[in-house]
Amino acid sequence: MMMNDSETKDTIRKIWDYSSISYDSNAGHGIFSEEEKNAWTRELRLNLPPGPLKILDVGCGTGAMALLFAGMGHQVTGIDLSREMLTKAGKKADEKSLTLELGTGDAEYLPFPDGSFDVVVNRHLLWTLPHPETALKDWHRVLKPGGRVFIIDGVWDDNSLLSWMKIRMSSGVARIFEPHNTHQRSYDPTIRASLPYAGGVPEEITLNLLKDTGFVHLDTRNLMYIRELQKTDLPWYKRLAQGKSYYIIISVKNGM
Repeated sequence: MMMNDSETKDTIRKIWDYSSISYDSNAGHGIFSEEEKNAWTRELRLNLPPGPLKILDVGCGTGAMALLFAGMGHQVTGIDLSREMLTKAGKKADEKSLTLELGTGDAEYLPFPDGSFDVVVNRHLLWTLPHPETALKDWHRVLKPGGRVFIIDGVWDDNSLLSWMKIRMSSGVARIFEPHNTHQRSYDPTIRASLPYAGGVPEEITLNLLKDTGFVHLDTRNLMYIRELQKTDLPWYKRLAQGKSYYIIISVKNGM
């Protein structure tokens, strides 16, 4: 039986609360090398307007992107469904002597007035949303005219037999070698049935969603080289399921 939106999001919140325990120990979530940190910083700076800026990190998790922007001197707000993820983000900010404004919130219905931010950013979020088109409309709403959205996403499961085999093997071996890794918990079929892009969002679909929302495309870049950097911190069994594509898309709200 299909769950309603409230049930779906409450279940997702619980999954990420649990995942938060070891979330940052996984390459692709935590940033382990100076080389990867520098790569992310370059990518985020490339399409930023002059600052300092008001930046919203939607689905900020433990704050990887939010902290990079804060380190550049921007005023950063982060929201997430998971309070436990936000607790981790707050601790990391304190350790780095950086300031983040953090609060719980639904990415599809943001708790902010119209025109509140210069930039909205999210990483690995669209695939987790039951209604990504609703989320994009709200991100558009909270941006100032000429504001920019940065979307970092990709595809790791294209529903092919080969992908299924790689993912099953990778997750199976990981459960043997990492029995205490809470991030191994995955969405069950009931949750996945509520998510239109549970295997990741293809680049062309993200571009179409942005266009339909009223965003004007600015730039798209392939981030698979960052995946290659992350592989150095991965055991062999996790390299099997590193994904089919990885990208950043930057679009602008009309009104520049």
